[in-house]
This record gives sequence, C-alpha cells and structure tokens, in this order.
Amino acid sequence: MKFLRQEQPAGVPHIAIKLLKVFGITDRPEERFRILPVMLTYVLIIVVPKSFYGYPNFELGIIGIAELFFQTNTFVGIFLLFLNRRKLDQLFSQARSFSQTVLRESPPAVVQHLTTQHGMIHKITRLFCIVVMYAAHFYVFAPFLSTLYTFFTMVQQDGNETMHYTLQMEENFYGLTIRTSAPHYFLFGLVMTPTCYLCALTGTVKTLTVCNITIYCTLYFQLVQVRLRTADTQSNAFHQELKAIVKMHQDALNCASLLESITSLVLLQQLLLCVLIWSSMLLYFTVSGFNVNFMSLFVLFVFDTTETFAYCYLGEQLSNESARVARTVYESSWETQTTAIQKDLQLVLVRAQSPVGITAGKFCYMNMEQFGIILKTTYSFFVILRDQL
Repeated sequence: MKFLRQEQPAGVPHIAIKLLKVFGITDRPEERFRILPVMLTYVLIIVVPKSFYGYPNFELGIIGIAELFFQTNTFVGIFLLFLNRRKLDQLFSQARSFSQTVLRESPPAVVQHLTTQHGMIHKITRLFCIVVMYAAHFYVFAPFLSTLYTFFTMVQQDGNETMHYTLQMEENFYGLTIRTSAPHYFLFGLVMTPTCYLCALTGTVKTLTVCNITIYCTLYFQLVQVRLRTADTQSNAFHQELKAIVKMHQDALNCASLLESITSLVLLQQLLLCVLIWSSMLLYFTVSGFNVNFMSLFVLFVFDTTETFAYCYLGEQLSNESARVARTVYESSWETQTTAIQKDLQLVLVRAQSPVGITAGKFCYMNMEQFGIILKTTYSFFVILRDQL
C-alpha cells in the first residue's frame, strides 16, 4: 500500500493528488489523454446500453435507471474536475506554499496542530479507500456467486428451467442474450468486471478530491485561529507577528475561493442527481424483494448518501471555521492594542465576516440545512413517483 503512504509536507492532500494524476487531471499536457478512455468507457459501456436497449421488466428498468443516474454523477463529476485541472493545480500549489510557510515560520503550537490534523486526515482518507475497495469487490463478485448458487440449485433439482444469470449492472448489452446465454454472459462479465472497478475508482477520486480539499481549507482557518490565540499580545514583535497572521488569513481565503470555484458545478450536479438517485432507489426498495440486486443497489445508495452527507457536513465546517476567525479576533483584547494593531485586526475581522463555503452552482451553500432540504425534496419526489406507478 505504498500508494497510500503518508507524505510531506503536512497540509497537502497527497493521496488525492496521486489519484488525480491517474486520470490525467494535472497541468501536464502529456497526461491529459488518460481521461479519454475513462469517458469512452462510460459512454459506450454504460450510457448507450442503458439508454437505448431497454429492459426486460419494470423492476430491472428502475435498477438500470438508478445505476445510470449514479454513474453519471460519478463520471461527469470527474470530467468537471478535469476541466478545472488548472485551478486544481493552482490550489495545490498554494496549499503547498501555505503549509511550508506554516511549518517554517509559525510557533510550535501551530505546527503541532497542522501535523496532528494532517496525520488524522491521512488515516481517514486511507480507511475510506480501503472500505471502497472491499465494497467494489462485493459489487463485482456478488452477481457471479449468485449465478453459481442458482446453477447448483437447478442441478440438484434436475430442473429443465431456463437459467437466468445475475448481472453486475442491469442493461441489455448491444443485443447479446446475457441473461440466458452462458457465452454471452461470460463475455459481458469480461467487459463489466474492469468497468465496475473503474466506476469505483472514479467515484473514489471524485469524492476524495472534493472532501480532502474542503477539509484542508477548513484546517487552514483553524491554523489562523491557533496562531491568533498563541500570539503574545504584549510582545514588541506582536505587530510583525500580526502582519504574518493577516497574510496567512488572506492565503486561506484565496484557497477557499479556489475551492468554491472548482467544486461549484460538481456540487450542483450532485444536488440535482442525488434527488433522482435516492428517489429511484427508494422506489425499487419498495417494489422488490431481498436479493442480490437489492444488496448491490443498497451499496450504491449508502455510498451516494455518505457522499452527499460528507459534502454538506464539511461545507458547514468550512463556513463555521472561517466565521470563528472573527470571534477569535474579538477575544484577543483588541481594545487594549495600539491604533496600528487595531487596524490590522480590523482587516482580519472584515475579511472573516464575508461568507465562506462550498456552493452548488453558487445557488446555495452546501451545509446540513441543505442536506435536510435534499431529504425532504427526495421524499416528495418519491411519493409522486410511487403514486403515479
């Protein structure tokens, strides 16, 4: 697991950067072609079969549509990050410069907070990658195991019934009889197995990138607060220290501005498709029994719910930590300082009062209140679908 090892400097999302390079989401022209086979796989193996070849029955149609919404959210999201690769590269450069400055010039308490939080973020990121890897294994191999179980059951019963194979994704694959023909099913499995792993990797990269850069921007505002609290207000060098804090705060705001610009369209798509994904999956759960399809779709449901919740929770954390900088200034005994120091503190205060966060297309901030709105909208949409069908 060398790919997931912790690296330096602290304060930079190293795992997300490595994963983005796998997809060619860098500022190097020679690496950009890597996104092409990813998007071709999405279009030719997922979109075209699911959109134009129909489904055998209503239940399987719901699964196919839900999977299409889910994979569209994943692959279009990673493509939007690809379009913002220059801004991502700029954000990573600023994050690296910010972290190196903190490690080189800040008091021990600030450095300790940065290294501690960096280690914790790395552990959570690594754990998430491992969990997704095991979930992908289940999603890939559960249909094969279900098919084997059905085969041995039919052999023991000496039945003459037609064998129906369990698919990894519900679709009619370019006219092949993959549900009843063993050779066609085997061919479909050869194509779909790497595709499923690619879907898992793509979703992991998208989710980790948005979450990691949001977490690190939140950490930068925490570092500003720690440095304000630990600064010696009675020292003759406090004015010079405050100048460094003002610059540090501005750098954190610049990173947050880049973050919002990069993730805006990704989160707008998440907001819109999340309602469609949840409502279609809930509709299937209400009309189907417990089987492999149910469990596979439930894995996708949990992943999408966790992803949306993470964006809203982390977005609220970012907004709160940015606003707490202003509160920290209020608690710094600013009224006892000289006029020059008060002006610098006022500058930090004014900047900290501007709202900071991640938005869905600049229409709304992603926070826990918005997560509640998504849940209510999803339930309303689900009730309408259920009543119409």
